[in-house]
Amino acid sequence: MQLPPAFTERMQAQLGEEWPAFLETLAAPPPVSIRVNPGKGFSLKENAGKVKWNPDGFYLAKRPAFTLDPRFHAGAYYVQEASSMFIGEAVRQLAPPERPVRALDLCAAPGGKSTLLLSVLPAESLVLANEVIRSRYQALRHNLIKWGYPNACSSMHDSRDFGGLEGFFGLLLVDAPCSGEGLFRKSPEAAGEWSEGNVQLCAGRQKRILADAVKLLAPDGLLLYCTCTYNRQENEENARWLRDSFGLRPEPLRTEPGWGIAGSGLGYQFYPHRLQGEGFYLAAFRKTGGSPYKAPKLRNPAPKGYQPVSAKTREELGKWVSRSDSLAFFQDEAGRAIAVPESLREPVAQLSYALSRFEAGTELGQFKRADFVPAPALALSSLAASSIPRVPLLREDALKYLKKENITLPGNDVEGWALVACQGLPLGWIKGLKNRINNYFPKEWRILMELEGKDLPSF
Repeated sequence: MQLPPAFTERMQAQLGEEWPAFLETLAAPPPVSIRVNPGKGFSLKENAGKVKWNPDGFYLAKRPAFTLDPRFHAGAYYVQEASSMFIGEAVRQLAPPERPVRALDLCAAPGGKSTLLLSVLPAESLVLANEVIRSRYQALRHNLIKWGYPNACSSMHDSRDFGGLEGFFGLLLVDAPCSGEGLFRKSPEAAGEWSEGNVQLCAGRQKRILADAVKLLAPDGLLLYCTCTYNRQENEENARWLRDSFGLRPEPLRTEPGWGIAGSGLGYQFYPHRLQGEGFYLAAFRKTGGSPYKAPKLRNPAPKGYQPVSAKTREELGKWVSRSDSLAFFQDEAGRAIAVPESLREPVAQLSYALSRFEAGTELGQFKRADFVPAPALALSSLAASSIPRVPLLREDALKYLKKENITLPGNDVEGWALVACQGLPLGWIKGLKNRINNYFPKEWRILMELEGKDLPSF
């Protein structure tokens, strides 16, 4: 890998005698790590190496073709760089485990950190995952759907658009766009795009986003600022700027000596030659002042564009959804039904009126005259009723289903709607008719990769 001379000079000064070890590590293959979804009941074989700072994180011996693993499509795990899993440890240490929180992942795509928040926060918490770029937002939304948690919402806005939500969030994660120095090993092309000018540009953009973010924090709220880079302008200097400009209190974190994490200014720096992971920086702050959110009066605490369902519709949805007593159901003019945890009904409605590009809760399906067509999100959600018929598939047939090809079942005795599953993990819907089985896997999610010559997952 050809490193930019200015970057080399910076890192030599920053690392001193550790520079040769750092340089040698950049020439080695990057580690492969995944984080399992505790809500899916999936476990790895015992020989998988564990990420020291996250109990759900594991290293794999090599990188397989994840696209050809049905468990990946079922949301059983997320392919996430190990260093960034440290966010979960920060939340465990600094956010009270018994108290639900309203959390915002402000720069969320493609969703690794949002799904991490969903896994570590209390189940009654509200997690809003936001991404301003449309193409990246679609990937974020898909990953949230696969993760299957009903307390997740998403939005597509710039940080400046959140002005009506000052004091709303108790936890705010800002993984701001950065120069990406920590990803040079994984993406060598990033090294060719690096420049000192871009570092300065990123640092300035991060300050603008952070200034918007601080306003959204409730009193005593927690702000986590992170990057995947090494330089001090984007990391330590921006952390000091946060403290000095807004009176935030830095929050120290406990780290074990064996983890290899380096203290750096007000935060913590990950170097690949010290641990199994890529470059990463995190600093935590507490907001000591400010005003709480001033909630507007809503005539009807329903998400914008929706109305509460009728008693008859609620009864019908109860056939498809588990734990219906703890859910609020809503329906739009087109018959599309969604579910939101009852305890989050009011804050979700407030978000929907403050943000124009907002998606709430879990899409359940759509009523079309007398029929109900279940949504793909329901198939992957923890809300799907256990009474729904489930059809087990071996991996070969599951991959055919995920390619949206025709599948055949022994006896072909499926009538009506059913969930197909692989290793106990639901993948999506089929509908059995008299002479055929219709595959309802979404066209935009289908696998395009060929099977031949690929290293299939074996963990």
